[in-house]
Amino acid sequence: MNPRSRRTRSAPISRLRAQPRHLLALALAAALPAARAADADETPLQKEPVQLEGVVATAHDAPYTVDSSTAATKLSLSLRETPQSVTIVTRERLDDQNLNSLREVLDNVTGIYSDAYDSERVLFFSRGFPVDGLMVDGVPALPNFNTGAIDETIDTTPYERIEIVRGATGLMNGAGSPGASVNLVRKHADATTPRVGVDLSVGSWSNRRGEVDVSVPLNASGSVRGRAIAVYEDRESYQALYHKKTTVLYGILDADLSPTTTLSFGFDYQDNQPRGNTWGSFPLFLADGTPADWPRSVTTATDWTFWDRRTQTVFGELHHAFDNDWQLRAVANWRRYEEDLALFYMYGFPDPVTGEGLEPYANRSKGDIVERALDVYASGPFDLFGRRHELVLGYNGSRSTNTGKEYAVIGPLADPGNFFDWDGSYPNPGFQTQGERLTDIRTRQNGAYAAARLSLADPLKLIAGARYATWKTDSFYLYDDPHESRYDYRQTIPYAGLIYDLGHGFSAFASYTGIFKPQNNRDAGGHWLDPVEGRSVELGIKGEHFDGGLNTALTLFETRQDNVAAPVFDPETGEPVRLPDGAQVSRAIDGARTRGFEIEAVGRLGEEWNVSLGWSRQLTRDADDQPVRTFIPATLVRLFATWKPARFERLTLGAGVNWQSRSRTFVSSPDGGTTLQQGSLALATVMARYQISPQVSVQLNASNVFDRKYYVLDEYDNTYYGAPASCTLSLRVAF
Repeated sequence: MNPRSRRTRSAPISRLRAQPRHLLALALAAALPAARAADADETPLQKEPVQLEGVVATAHDAPYTVDSSTAATKLSLSLRETPQSVTIVTRERLDDQNLNSLREVLDNVTGIYSDAYDSERVLFFSRGFPVDGLMVDGVPALPNFNTGAIDETIDTTPYERIEIVRGATGLMNGAGSPGASVNLVRKHADATTPRVGVDLSVGSWSNRRGEVDVSVPLNASGSVRGRAIAVYEDRESYQALYHKKTTVLYGILDADLSPTTTLSFGFDYQDNQPRGNTWGSFPLFLADGTPADWPRSVTTATDWTFWDRRTQTVFGELHHAFDNDWQLRAVANWRRYEEDLALFYMYGFPDPVTGEGLEPYANRSKGDIVERALDVYASGPFDLFGRRHELVLGYNGSRSTNTGKEYAVIGPLADPGNFFDWDGSYPNPGFQTQGERLTDIRTRQNGAYAAARLSLADPLKLIAGARYATWKTDSFYLYDDPHESRYDYRQTIPYAGLIYDLGHGFSAFASYTGIFKPQNNRDAGGHWLDPVEGRSVELGIKGEHFDGGLNTALTLFETRQDNVAAPVFDPETGEPVRLPDGAQVSRAIDGARTRGFEIEAVGRLGEEWNVSLGWSRQLTRDADDQPVRTFIPATLVRLFATWKPARFERLTLGAGVNWQSRSRTFVSSPDGGTTLQQGSLALATVMARYQISPQVSVQLNASNVFDRKYYVLDEYDNTYYGAPASCTLSLRVAF
């Protein structure tokens, strides 16, 4: 088999790039058996509510939910007033579940599934589509060039909460997938007295992590404040040879220039240094067709492989509130992403006796991506026809450059030998010092957007808006044929939502969003496929309970797309059809659709319980009504709850389960290929926290507590084992 072809297949470097109220009652009832989170007064580092309505959501005494959010439309709306599916993962929930990476967060969010090409490249899917929409404080950011999805390595410590809007989000993001958009909301320096927090933890596989969070006023009045955060993590893995060090630095300065104007300036830095990382997966079969039942520690890595990634961001934010209740907000981000990697991969099927027969491949490259982004908008009320309405007008745009080099292997690669004895001690072949140009991609995006919330009647509100988007790129990529290409697209993306207040805390809603996404897939003639276009429609009912402490939602959705890329397989061998350069051949599918539902209940249940419940189901089919992306489980259940008993106020107990339905995918085998089936799967988690004093607490988190052995399936034959049972013990001190 051609190494370049196999490399593309495993997606390594050549892919771099009933009645509504009754249904809600059922969702709420399903949540009752589980739950709880620490009281707001119990968390010494909890921040005071930020009063800039157009900037962030405001929290209340329900630790798992918020009063309002601007994530979907830039209008400050409660979740019940937002005509789309929105999940807010608050800081309290991040701490309760010990969710330190973006992947850990999204794996616990309603309707989201993740897989990976290898130990470093993770993809997320929502409603059957990739999640590629990433925003930081409302400013769109580039997805990970290695996967086309958002960057899974992001550490959550610098963020106050994470907002997920499922479905199409073209109004805010412009070009993108109709899967979901993820908005990271930064922590601010809002403490008027000095605060210090220290979090130390140890866990399975020699995991050691330390966090320090310091907030101080910088003048006597507290109008100028500073905050600094540092994180260091050193851990190994259930996968043999793997070792990773992570460093995070974050600093922000907030200054009240006047009672109505705030200026913020800051930076963040994250450095990830994995060693012994994989590139692609491992063979699932032996040469005689026997399934290879490897231990979960199996790896094809060597002791010299690495994939260093460093991200640096400088940002500024200005917020001004006018006397007429209008607000102006501007955010600018400068972001640089650098990577330096040396990778090793093996493909084929080992002999069941000798363990020989695998073919090696190695790669060395460097990349540098610089992105400059700006978002500025004004929002506020206006009167028309005797009624009060709201309007937002804005612009966001970005400029990015992506340059990289690839370094050829100096000599022939040694035979890997007996894979049964593999310990990673494979000789480093060495790479040339003068690299060949790999990427030179320059992209410009602009978007002018507007949305109005019109009060048609006391119970009836219409949100209507549109975005005029331009997307232009000049691209050189070594594995494209031809290497150079240019794109220049202009598109108007509509948005509409209708909300009807049913009373008693319930609202019915409907929304419509356009879809537009350029793509780099090619047909059998080597020509680029046209951009994906389509629409996304949602219908549902939302509720607020316990004075807004609990939010519930039932959503029905349908997404239709044209020009969707689908991989082409040889009907006789089952192998992917490829172009001469090894790239996967795709065909454009018209009329592809996804239908499904989501049920969610998040917030406080009584005085002792907090709960997050999500139940989703989606089916994606092509124009011939054939299932597509069957590696994604059709049904997902995400449940986590904590309980703080009134008789034992210092104790908090929590438990959860992530359940997924059966799934399947095509995988390589000695006879050309077969379908790998995985049954339904439930992974349980537990937590316990004891508040030793108002300043000190100790917490235990455990995952996959029943130690289920399972596969994580993907679309490109990179199936691997999920993590075994693990636990983390944390000590938190705040004063």
